[in-house]
Amino acid sequence: MKLFRKFFNKNYLSFIIIFVLGAFLRFYKLNWGEGFFFHPDEYHIVASVNQLNFPSQMNPHFFSYGTFSIYLIYFTKIIFNLKSSAFLIGRFYSAFFSTLTILVVFLISKKIFDKTFYACFSALLVVFSPGLIQQAHFATPESILTFWFLITLLFWFKWNEESKFKFLFFSAFTLGLGIGTKVVALTFLPILMSLPITKLSLKKDILRFKLGKIIKRLTTTIILLAITFLTFLFIYPYSILDFADFKHSLNYETDVGLGKQIVFYTRQFINTRPFIFQFEKILPYTLGPLAIIFGIIGFIFIIYKLFKNFKKLNKPNNFNLLLLLLSFLAYLLPNVILFAKWTRFLAPIFPFFSIFSVYFIYYLETYLRKINKSKFVIQTLILTLTLTILIWSYMVFSIYLKPDVRITATKWINNNLPTGSFILTESGNMLEVPLFGSNRKLSFDFYHLDENYLLKKQLSEFLAESDYFIVQSRRIFYNHQRLPIQFPVTSRFYDLLFSEQLGFNKIKEFDSFPTLRIANYKLIINDEQGEETWSVFDHPVIRVYKKTKFLSVKDYAKLLKI
Repeated sequence: MKLFRKFFNKNYLSFIIIFVLGAFLRFYKLNWGEGFFFHPDEYHIVASVNQLNFPSQMNPHFFSYGTFSIYLIYFTKIIFNLKSSAFLIGRFYSAFFSTLTILVVFLISKKIFDKTFYACFSALLVVFSPGLIQQAHFATPESILTFWFLITLLFWFKWNEESKFKFLFFSAFTLGLGIGTKVVALTFLPILMSLPITKLSLKKDILRFKLGKIIKRLTTTIILLAITFLTFLFIYPYSILDFADFKHSLNYETDVGLGKQIVFYTRQFINTRPFIFQFEKILPYTLGPLAIIFGIIGFIFIIYKLFKNFKKLNKPNNFNLLLLLLSFLAYLLPNVILFAKWTRFLAPIFPFFSIFSVYFIYYLETYLRKINKSKFVIQTLILTLTLTILIWSYMVFSIYLKPDVRITATKWINNNLPTGSFILTESGNMLEVPLFGSNRKLSFDFYHLDENYLLKKQLSEFLAESDYFIVQSRRIFYNHQRLPIQFPVTSRFYDLLFSEQLGFNKIKEFDSFPTLRIANYKLIINDEQGEETWSVFDHPVIRVYKKTKFLSVKDYAKLLKI
């Protein structure tokens, strides 16, 4: 009965409510897109799943990600004889692991803060984290990877507090699963390998230990490495069995990530600066501005406390903070300096900002309590942070409360454009609006326009022939208008289109921006300027232009200077 009462005290009841709310935000409308593929990574994962046939053919033939999520989706379909599409199953698991992450953050926070309230508050911030909610709606591995990262960190905390090596072995297993989910999880491996010796050296001068004890710790390190590698190999066997393709894919992804090979979908990163880009184009949308500020201050406070207690790092609480800090930096630094700076690359660190934000308030309360001025200030900070992240989270979540903007645009086009109209539009998307209908649609390759003479010639011809032009998203115009020297023809085309000098006028725009409605009041945040994958997959802006002035092929060639 005592345990029952303890579990159902107000803090634990609060967490249960928080957990259920987090599950709702993640599982709601997983079928966004209404059966259409709009996320290219989802398409590739589903294609990989669909060509598997146990046990004769288990090669994924897709090595951009690990095979944990691919095999999980496949065996779920087989074992439960599900008729559901693989991408819906993938989204289910993203939402499932993202929901479990809430619990893990709660357990981690309980070991950092001496009040259950602050652990609940950390979990609440994770629940409302817009970036985590969005990733939970994609059948991609980031939500699963985030869970493996945090559960690994939790096992490190348990080992630190109880000095039981079984927790290190558990962490080696979960890290192996993480690497099998996405190879970038290797960033955690150096921390795991160093833990046995590091903790030993903090307890006492390592030179005082007998050689046998040091050898024992080194043996433990080797065992941890073996567990991690064997788990990875079990989850990702074709990284060895098809090493040639795995290496080729890894080299390609590395070159793209480092900017050694610039492809059409990384042009948004040309002339961008590490850290500045992420803090300007990603974190404000995925976390909310106040969560960033509080998180940074909390991060600084943790560093300050560790320096202040440098000689006491062997104490469990201090070492937990050190592990938290090292884990955050181990993942952040290698990813933030890359040429490719996609939103998904930062997804695993979003929960860390929640913990850091709460630590700022927790540390401040500890200080203000000494001067008897803590209550009002702390309550104000908690209320302000909660309200701002709640409002921004709801605004982002409103995207899933509305029909997919591409479906809406398609229906409007079919109802309002004359049957048989010639619609010129952009290629490079999974699908182009209109998604269906009786009009003639031509998707033109603007990505290679500046380097291909034939495309330049064809563009003038298609413009002269077309009745309408549709901009599918910000993906092409935004990335090329800012680079007129590298892409003069493409940037000029959009300059002329938007200034209506091509003879096309905008007649309709469809958007699904984050929105807050209260009675007659409506607040809309235009997030199209963020990193493109934040918006183009689930809420792009569709612009429809109608030809109002007929020009010849020569006229268009002259205007475009081709």
